[in-house]
Amino acid sequence: MIYLDNAATSYYRPACVREAVSKAIDAFGNPSRGAYDASLSADRCLFETRLQLAQMFGADGPDCVSFTMNATQALNEAIFGQGLGPGDHLIVSLAEHNSVLRPAYRLKARGVNVRLAGLKRNGTFDIDDYRRILMKIRGDASGRTCTAGVSADKAEPRIITALAHGSNVTGNVIDLGAVSRLCREYGSLLIVDAAQTAGILPIDMEKDGIDILCISGHKGLMGPQGTGAIIVRRGVFVDPIMVGGSGIKTFLETMPEDMPAHLEAGTQNAHSIAGLHAALIYSDGKREEWRRSEMRLKQQFLEGIEAINTEDKLCYSEDRRRGPDGFSEAIRLYGDPYAEESLPTVSFNVRGFDAGDIADQLWRGREIAVRAGGHCAPLIHRFFGTENRGIVRASFSHYNTEDQITILIDELRCIVREV
Repeated sequence: MIYLDNAATSYYRPACVREAVSKAIDAFGNPSRGAYDASLSADRCLFETRLQLAQMFGADGPDCVSFTMNATQALNEAIFGQGLGPGDHLIVSLAEHNSVLRPAYRLKARGVNVRLAGLKRNGTFDIDDYRRILMKIRGDASGRTCTAGVSADKAEPRIITALAHGSNVTGNVIDLGAVSRLCREYGSLLIVDAAQTAGILPIDMEKDGIDILCISGHKGLMGPQGTGAIIVRRGVFVDPIMVGGSGIKTFLETMPEDMPAHLEAGTQNAHSIAGLHAALIYSDGKREEWRRSEMRLKQQFLEGIEAINTEDKLCYSEDRRRGPDGFSEAIRLYGDPYAEESLPTVSFNVRGFDAGDIADQLWRGREIAVRAGGHCAPLIHRFFGTENRGIVRASFSHYNTEDQITILIDELRCIVREV
């Protein structure tokens, strides 16, 4: 199999991850629930992994890292945990995953003002539109106040911004520094969905001005599925959406206010976290080299698509090339795949085919695994007009090879020529 769906989950992981999970299953008790070796071993592993993540992402300390089962749970904790109500504002973008959009829609039904920041023509984040939304809520730079229907004797409405650092559809990323500066200027708390970027692009919560960082452990970090984290800047409060046993302060009627237990009800997935711990050790010092390798593969694929489109133009007239879907090129790209600061992801469609057909042909032809469909990101598909046909996504890992990309290009060339 040629696995090119790394934006969904890592498939090839270092052997130490499997070994760590296996060892933990035989050795770990319930963390923070006992004073015997098995419990303490699990607790030590969780603490060391918190410390690794805190150092990697520039958090205020390991106590700011609470484990979740994935980025979706972390985002639900972060968004619902702000206690937004009628008159408050939640700003998201058209590029968001349903992990952000569905919490936003639920809050909208409760009276929260949900604002959608737009995209530029190429599908990248429009920071000017985001600025206009903030100005409309808070007022212009001269200090004129606009309270969006809230009377003067009431508190200013709260503003929460929740944005994906990297699009899971196009692989394009937002400028965190520019976004966070606007958040500080207009008084918005910043929640960042780093499911796609954690472990691939450098992230520093302090330098990037992030208040809450939500990560997945099973993608760029190469940990097992069922791992993730919500990392909270010290001083930012998150009201837990799940409550229960914490192993400490048993007689409180509420969750302990101390992080990380505040957001960790019940037994943690210590066995899989042990695998994440091993993956973080394995990857230390290697990520820059991996990124260069992944981006070389992406460039190779883009050059292959350019060659196919050039061949198509030379072989057929414009009338012959322009099919019922309006494509003038054999393979259409989405977003800005040539952006220097982007992910090793390329999204495309082939003239005359639905995305699912292409994915099926690639798999049946050479066992090439790609993602096709809506990618749990409906609004960006509406933006591109691909709600019905979907989009094909190839996402690369340092485990992939140039020979594999050559096979992918050759298969696409054959499909184009069949038409």
